[in-house]
Amino acid sequence: MAIGIIEIQNLVNGYLVSDQIMKMVDCRIIHYEKGLGGRLITIVFEGNVSDLNIAIDDIRNMYHETTLLKVAEVIANPPIELMMYFEKGVFQ
Repeated sequence: MAIGIIEIQNLVNGYLVSDQIMKMVDCRIIHYEKGLGGRLITIVFEGNVSDLNIAIDDIRNMYHETTLLKVAEVIANPPIELMMYFEKGVFQ
């Protein structure tokens, strides 16, 4: 199990990235945040490591000539505390 974290400018780009990733691999969105009135979007996906690596690499390639993509990372085997934060919004 892994999580993929995307942080991108603009709400519409967040929709496009989510659509691309979810059509490409078997995963689900477990958390999202809108900052700066929707101008900065963070989306967290849960899936297996290899699938998320493929999808995140594709997103990096898609946005490599822009400054819109701020973060695109995969965390393999995330700690339970981090997962609880993403699912419930609180650290325990």
